[in-house]
Amino acid sequence: MSTAKMVYNYLRVKTRAFVVTFRKLYFFHFFSSLNVVIGKNLIIRGGQGTKSIGNYLCIYDNVIIECHNPNSKLIIGNNCVLSFGVIISYKKQITIGDNVWIGEYSSVRDTTHRFSIDSPIGLNEDNVASIHIGNNVWIGRNSIIMPGAVIGNNVIIGANSLVEGNVKSNSLYAGSPAIFKKMLAD
Repeated sequence: MSTAKMVYNYLRVKTRAFVVTFRKLYFFHFFSSLNVVIGKNLIIRGGQGTKSIGNYLCIYDNVIIECHNPNSKLIIGNNCVLSFGVIISYKKQITIGDNVWIGEYSSVRDTTHRFSIDSPIGLNEDNVASIHIGNNVWIGRNSIIMPGAVIGNNVIIGANSLVEGNVKSNSLYAGSPAIFKKMLAD
């Protein structure tokens, strides 16, 4: 092996080690915890809001967390999972309870665009409303949790659901928009 190739390989390994260490320090600063398992390609945008992260958060690959306001809050309880491709975007507040699993490609956003025929969409104020997700909740793949949604405890949200308003505890909701399907038995 040539000297140039050995130097190149050495620098590549050292650069990769530096990048891995930098990412760990950056994510430790963001999450203020080492009890977070982080997959590849986590994107954090903003990050200036208040965060409270419980014990054991598992973040799969390609998750995006966006903070749009220095006064915004993200609260995540214990034993939670953000699966592959989940988007968490908050301008006001998102609260996620204990033992919550959010399925692949789901979106939890406390902000949406306001539409008016009198002005271009980009010039209208956003609709902003806090989201609350209770304890022991399973949100199925590709679901959308809209601003103002309040999901009770012990809830299953079916895959591909659009959740608005209040979701009763101990229940199954599904559809677009998500509607009550049945109570969950003990």
